[in-house]
Amino acid sequence: MLLPERDGIRYVVSVQQAGDSIPAILTSRKDVTLGLVEGVGLSMNRNNAIMMSSADICLIADDDNRYIKKHIDNILQSWQDNPEADILTFQAETYDGCPLHPYPAPYVCSVEITFRRKSIINHGISFNTQFGLGSPLLCAGEEEVFIADARRAGLSIKFISKTIVQTNATTTSCRFIENRQLQITKGATFRYIYGTCNAVLCSFKEAGWYLFHKGANPFPILFNMIRGIWILR
Repeated sequence: MLLPERDGIRYVVSVQQAGDSIPAILTSRKDVTLGLVEGVGLSMNRNNAIMMSSADICLIADDDNRYIKKHIDNILQSWQDNPEADILTFQAETYDGCPLHPYPAPYVCSVEITFRRKSIINHGISFNTQFGLGSPLLCAGEEEVFIADARRAGLSIKFISKTIVQTNATTTSCRFIENRQLQITKGATFRYIYGTCNAVLCSFKEAGWYLFHKGANPFPILFNMIRGIWILR
């Protein structure tokens, strides 16, 4: 993931397991900051990384991401062109250079998100720890909830049709049909963003999409999404 050292670019690595082996390159580079946080959950880890950072603009990264100089140039130029923005979302592509999904997409992945840190902090926005990998029940949806919270706070969000990262093509949507927990999470995410009644309508629409486009049995999918709507605290 690490690019050659560059002025104005720093890496913040939040580590959740004290016993994990830390690659030597992370401890030897002056542009890398390491921090340990106790507990589990992707959202908790990302919140810790945000608090550790002091940058004006932050980019969310995962350990399977790959960057080139042009990606960083795209981010920096886009923020120069949009100084009034609070969040800029971009495009991602697979390791083979194909778009991660059709753009503009109805949802956003975390690796497509960049944000002005002070805007997030000043509005009390963070990743909701009920959602995301490692959470007790809701194993995804943290990006959609993050963006929804930002919209409710009145932040300026723009989509930029430039690529900023290469990443693994296997996303949570690829496993949705077989994964009950993902289906429950989708229902809970719908409710968080749209409210109960609209979440039910969205669940019917989602189940129907998987029936007509993937040939899946829609009833277990619908049942689990409805369950997710009612279990969200």
